Amino acid sequence: MKTKVLGSKSSIVFLMMLMLILMTGIANAQLNTNGSFENSAVDTVSGIDVEGWVIELGGTADAVFEIVDDTVLVGTRALKITVNTIGTNAWDIQVVADSIPVQQGETYHYSVWAKSSGSSQVNFTVGNYAYTEYGGVIRPSSPNVTTAWQEYTFDFTVTDAVDYIRAPFHFSISANTGDSIYIDNLRISNVNDAITPVVIEAESGDVGNEFSILQDDTIDYVSIQTNWTGYNPGSFERIISYEVTFPDTGTYDLFARLRVGPNTWNDDSFFYGNGFGVKDTVDTNWVFVNGLASAGFSEPEDIVREAGGLGSDIWKWVNLSRNGYDGTPISFTVPEDSLTQTFQIGGREDGLDFDKFVFGKSKLYFTVENLNNGEPGSPEEPGPIWEGPPLATNQPKFVGNIYSAAQVQNFEAYWNQVSPENAGKWGSVEGIRDNMNWSGLDAAYALAKDNGFPFHFHVLIWGAQQPGWIDDDTLTTADQLEEITEWFQEVANRYPNIDYLEVVNEPLPNHNPPDGTSGRANYKEALGGDGTTGWDWVVNAFQMARDIFPAETQLMINDFGILSSTSSTAQYLGIIRLLQSQNLIDIIGVQGHAFTTTAPTVTMVRNLDSLTTTGLPIQVTELDIDGPSDAIQLQDYQRIFPALYEHPGVEGITLWGWRPGLWRSTANLVTNNGTERPALEWLRTYLDTVDVTVSIDNIANNLPKEFHLYNNYPNPFNPVTHINYDIAKAVRVNISIYDITGRLVETIVNDDQIPGRYSVTFNADKLSSGMYFYQIKAGSFSKVNRMLLIK
Repeated sequence: MKTKVLGSKSSIVFLMMLMLILMTGIANAQLNTNGSFENSAVDTVSGIDVEGWVIELGGTADAVFEIVDDTVLVGTRALKITVNTIGTNAWDIQVVADSIPVQQGETYHYSVWAKSSGSSQVNFTVGNYAYTEYGGVIRPSSPNVTTAWQEYTFDFTVTDAVDYIRAPFHFSISANTGDSIYIDNLRISNVNDAITPVVIEAESGDVGNEFSILQDDTIDYVSIQTNWTGYNPGSFERIISYEVTFPDTGTYDLFARLRVGPNTWNDDSFFYGNGFGVKDTVDTNWVFVNGLASAGFSEPEDIVREAGGLGSDIWKWVNLSRNGYDGTPISFTVPEDSLTQTFQIGGREDGLDFDKFVFGKSKLYFTVENLNNGEPGSPEEPGPIWEGPPLATNQPKFVGNIYSAAQVQNFEAYWNQVSPENAGKWGSVEGIRDNMNWSGLDAAYALAKDNGFPFHFHVLIWGAQQPGWIDDDTLTTADQLEEITEWFQEVANRYPNIDYLEVVNEPLPNHNPPDGTSGRANYKEALGGDGTTGWDWVVNAFQMARDIFPAETQLMINDFGILSSTSSTAQYLGIIRLLQSQNLIDIIGVQGHAFTTTAPTVTMVRNLDSLTTTGLPIQVTELDIDGPSDAIQLQDYQRIFPALYEHPGVEGITLWGWRPGLWRSTANLVTNNGTERPALEWLRTYLDTVDVTVSIDNIANNLPKEFHLYNNYPNPFNPVTHINYDIAKAVRVNISIYDITGRLVETIVNDDQIPGRYSVTFNADKLSSGMYFYQIKAGSFSKVNRMLLIK
């Protein structure tokens, strides 16, 4: 690179003025000046007419230099160079971005955009005044500037002790004769500036009157002093505005360092502007943030990317752009032509304190320490990252997980089945009647289908977390049924390739049937109520699903407490066999929440054995194993997971999350900084080596080969006992209780039953102490056992 150094008085004055500007700090991280030519008027230019640039012609070269407004990339100006005659050297026609301040040893990023009226060749270089080049894009043998705008970019390091450098463009090349070449948006910036977050002290903005600036030790923070229940700030007094100058263009995540007050869920909501700019105080152009009472990170090595799971009364960082917290999160885009932007927040609940806001490049990972210290983020997630394939890839059984914003990062590297967390619940989709929010479900469905994973829809009918309006007193049962049918149909239309459809969740009494008790939704009667079977509402829900969804969609029931309770298993089997008799069920779901898997493994396996007598495959859903310490979680995973996964009746397991931010706060399998906990390390090794099978033939082998009546347990009893029996073929079954005189006391079973192992509970609370007999009659089989009631 060779250039001429200007020695004119005007150039020296210009350089002195520029140095003064830089020394006084009136600059941003873009080190060159007027890179988009926005400070220049449309005109023909030469010499130092263009602020921040030097224009030169040498030898016999001839060219016209113009600031134009008809061909631009960003803003309203660009530089046009029309080459008429070339000189002896490439630098005989050149423009130079001049007097760019640098430091020895620092690395800088260079970016410029160019286009041509033809096929041109340009040298883009950067170097010192002694003609030493630090880097550049030198013309190749073929044209490097074409008729489309194209970016030319590279990084360079200043290797010598200079304070200022220059960046010339060379145009005196034969291929350019007669061409018009356009230059726009030169940006030279320190590489670290581009990855260093922009830190904003919360009290530094234009603070509305209803906020107070307070102090906690050395921390100055802001806090709204009045409560508000609306979904926008409501007044300018409840808004803080910040003018933010960014070091670089691009997309940024918004972070906040905040503290939720002692009223937790009543101290954890606020607003931020839906994009840059001044917002109207009462419009909808605000992002609503809620649920911060169980979010965030505080340990220095924690990566602030997911939702987090900290509580109240602690300073913590949250990433607002990647987690909805009840709202729809956004990232912020800084355009090429405007690095200074207005950002606003709005107060909602008092008791929520703000220390800092930070904008960090979305492509980078920031730890708590990075954000606290304003340090650059990392382009790669710190620590070793499992890149796949999914853990159960080589197994005949899946190991899936839930989709939610907090759980989705790197999902496809670990798991090979997808279930939406809350996004598939009716109340989440249709919280407002006839106003459907499918965004979370769409994302979960897309994740499954894009990766070829089975998709488990959770859930159509459930007494909990259903829309509040379904209980409206103005709705008749006919109205409710119409809405239920519409809900089924809308799901079927939008997601035609559901693999596993959870029709009813938690139907057992005292679980979560939609019966209106204990705050549950109340639409059971609309589905037929108990009816003649005792479970008509369940049967009718499954019949609707069978009629509405494609034939290949597998219908599934789900409930908790089955693994740990023989009596719940027996009750559950009654519903399943009722559905099975009408060909309405394909899969049995049993929840694996931590309060269920505390049971001995022998109990869990025995109850799975009972379920396999139906001949239907079983899925363990919602598995979460607590980990108050790494050692305890590892021990429980090693005890529980093989017992479930290796059972021949189980075709797969779905975990209920794996990253921080779970409803069970210690069940995460990775830490806040992305490191695998020992249980996950063990699980990877286990699934890579274990030999498991799932076979309907194996399940069928578990069916009883002969009739049998077992001794009741406990015995003696007071007042409840359980009676187990085996049925070897489909038959009418009658079980009756008699007193010591032979008088019939009660018939507890009188039904057609298919082969299987059954359990029935007998409650003798209305009987007096004494000896009683129970008799089974099943076709030609009959047997009598005795039991003792002691009160």
